[in-house]
Amino acid sequence: MSATPEIRPFRTEDAAAVADLLSPVVAPDYPITAAAVAQMPDALRPGEADFWVAEAGGEIVGWAERAVHFSAASRDVQRAWAAVRPDHRRRGLGARLFDIAEESARSRSPRMIRSWTIDDGPEGARFLRARGYQQRRTERMWALDPTAVDLSDLPRREREAAAAGYRLATLREALDRPEALYRTFNATDVDVPNDIEVTGFSLDEWQRLVLSDPLLDRDGSVVVLAGDEPVALAWLSVDRERGLAGNAMTGTLREHRHRGLARLAKLATVRWSVEHGIRRISTGNDSTNRDMLALNEHLGYQPLPDFLVFARTLA
Repeated sequence: MSATPEIRPFRTEDAAAVADLLSPVVAPDYPITAAAVAQMPDALRPGEADFWVAEAGGEIVGWAERAVHFSAASRDVQRAWAAVRPDHRRRGLGARLFDIAEESARSRSPRMIRSWTIDDGPEGARFLRARGYQQRRTERMWALDPTAVDLSDLPRREREAAAAGYRLATLREALDRPEALYRTFNATDVDVPNDIEVTGFSLDEWQRLVLSDPLLDRDGSVVVLAGDEPVALAWLSVDRERGLAGNAMTGTLREHRHRGLARLAKLATVRWSVEHGIRRISTGNDSTNRDMLALNEHLGYQPLPDFLVFARTLA
C-alpha cells in the first residue's frame, strides 16, 4: 500500500508538475503552463494567497489554494479550492487538502468562502455541498476550433469600424497607455454578471495579476481604439507550444456597445489564432450573459461541461 501523501507548501520547482496535474482537471483545452504556475506566488503580496501540494513517491498528486477574492466589493470574501490526480482520489486526500485551504481562508475572518467544480460528474458538487457550500452561479464553458470559423466578413467589419472612428490594435501596441487599458478592463469586468457585488481590481492588482500574467499574449490579444482610447477588448491567454488559447477577457464599454465591436475584436483574435497554429480556444460565460452566449454560439463555440461556483456564508 502506498504511503500517505505529504502535504506541504508549494515551491517554485513544483511548477511543471502542478501544471501537468491541473491541465486535465481544470479544463483540458485551457492553457496552463509551468511558467504561469511558477509566477503566481511572485505576483502576490503577503497574505493574499497560499498554495500547497500533496506529494507521494516524489510525484505531485494534489493541489490546494486559498486567495482573497480580489474583485469583491468588500475584501471579506475568500476562495478555497483543491484538486487531486485521478489515481489518488477517493482516499481522503481531497478532503485533507481542501480543509487546509478552507482553514487558511477562515483564519482571515471572511463573511464568505467561495469554491468551484466542473460539472462533469456529481462528485465535485457533492463534496462541496457536504461542507455547507451552496451553488451560486453557473459558468457556461465552450471550446472553438478557430480554423472552422468563417473570417471572410472580417475585412468588411474592419472597414466599417474605421469609418465610424474605430481601429484594431494589439495589446502590445496599446501597452503605452496602461491606465486607460486598466479603466476599460475594469469597467467591462465589473459589468460581467455575478452573484456578489464586485468593484474589480485595483490598478496595482491588475498590473500584477492580469497584465503581467505570462499566459496573456500581447500579440494575440486585441484592443479596439476610438482615437487613442481603448473602448473594447478581446484578450487571449495562450500556450503556443500546445496550440491552446483561452479568452481572458472580452468586453465593450457601455457607451460603445451594440456596434459590433466585441465581435470584431473576437474575430481578430480568431484570425491571429489561425495564423499562429492555435488549434483550440476555450472560454466561459455566465449562464445569464445572453449577449456573449449568443456571440459564442454564432461563432461556432461548442459546449463543454459547466463550471459551477459555490459559496459558504459565514457571517
